[in-house]
Amino acid sequence: MRKSLLLSLVMLITASMAFAQDRTISGKITSSEDGSAIPGVNVVVKGTTTGAVTDIDGNYKLTVPTDGATLIFSFIGLETQEISIGSRSVIDVSMA
Repeated sequence: MRKSLLLSLVMLITASMAFAQDRTISGKITSSEDGSAIPGVNVVVKGTTTGAVTDIDGNYKLTVPTDGATLIFSFIGLETQEISIGSRSVIDVSMA
C-alpha cells in the first residue's frame, strides 16, 4: 500500500513537471508606419511547426517551450523579424 502510494505520488509530480515545460506567449503586431494592426502575420517558433496567425486586431497567442525559443514574424511585403523570447510572456512587434 505504501509503495503504491509513493509510486503514484512520484508519477504525479513527474507528470506535472512535464506539463510545466511550455508557456503561453501573446502580443500585438502593428505597422511601424502608422501604428495600425496587421492581421494575417505568421508567427512561428523557430525550428518547429508551432505557430499562429494574427487576428483582425493584430493579436496572436501561442504556446512555446520554455528553453530559449525564438519567434519568427513574417508577412508578405514586410521585413521578416526574429525575436528571442527570453523571460517575456508578451511580445509586441512593429513591422516595416
